[in-house]
Amino acid sequence: MTRHSISIDGPTASGKSTLATGLAERLGLAFLDTGLTYRAVGYAVSLDPRQPLRGRLGSALQHHPVVYDNAGKVTQKHTIVLEGREITEELWDPSLESYLKTVARDAAWRKEILRLHQRIVDECGDIVVVGRDVAMTLLPAADLNVYLTAGLAVRRERRRAQYRDRRDRSIAVGPPTGLDIENRAAVRTLPRSLELDSTYLPVPAVLTCVLRRLGHPLVSANGCAVLAGSLIKDRTP
Repeated sequence: MTRHSISIDGPTASGKSTLATGLAERLGLAFLDTGLTYRAVGYAVSLDPRQPLRGRLGSALQHHPVVYDNAGKVTQKHTIVLEGREITEELWDPSLESYLKTVARDAAWRKEILRLHQRIVDECGDIVVVGRDVAMTLLPAADLNVYLTAGLAVRRERRRAQYRDRRDRSIAVGPPTGLDIENRAAVRTLPRSLELDSTYLPVPAVLTCVLRRLGHPLVSANGCAVLAGSLIKDRTP
C-alpha cells in the first residue's frame, strides 16, 4: 500500500483530529497532534516557572503518537511522558491555557518543540500531523497539505458535542485568529494543497475527498467534486 505524510491545519473544531484519525486508521499511519506537545510544555512551566526544561526538552519529554497498522489496529497508544511520568490526562486543566499561550508565543520554545516533532516524524516515517503552521514548518514536502475549515456556528456545536461529557475541557470556540488566516494563506502557496470547507459535509465525505486526492479510488474525481461542490479548492498540479 502506498504510504503518505500529510499535514492538517485549520481553526479550532474544524474537524482536524477527526480527519487525521480516519486517515491514520485507513492508511496505517501514525497520528501526531502537535498541540499536545505545546500543552505538555505549558504543563511543565506551570509546575516550575523557572522553566528547567529549557535546552533539554528532547530528553525530558517523550510524545508517543498513536500508531495504526495496515489493518486499522492501534499498535501504539498515544502517551506523553514528562521526566518519566505519564501526564497525558493532565493536559486539559483550564488553568493551563495561560501557560500554553506563553509557550506558543516564545520563539525559543517553538524551536525546541519543532526539533522534537521533527524527530518524531523521522522515527515514524508514515504520518499524519495536525497543528497550526505544520505545513510550513514541519511538513512542507508532505504528500498533501490540508487546510480544513468550517463555519463558526458549526465549529461551536461540534466542540460542545465533543466535550459534552468532559467538563474539564474548554468548549470555547471563536472566529479564525490572525494566525489561522496567515496559515490558510501559506498553505495555499504550497504545490500539494487541498482547502476543504467541512461546514456542510459529513465526516465520511471529508475523509473520502482527502483519500481520493491521495490517489485512493474510492469514488471518482467527479463524484467527489459533486459531493463537495465549491467547498473544495485543490491547488495540486
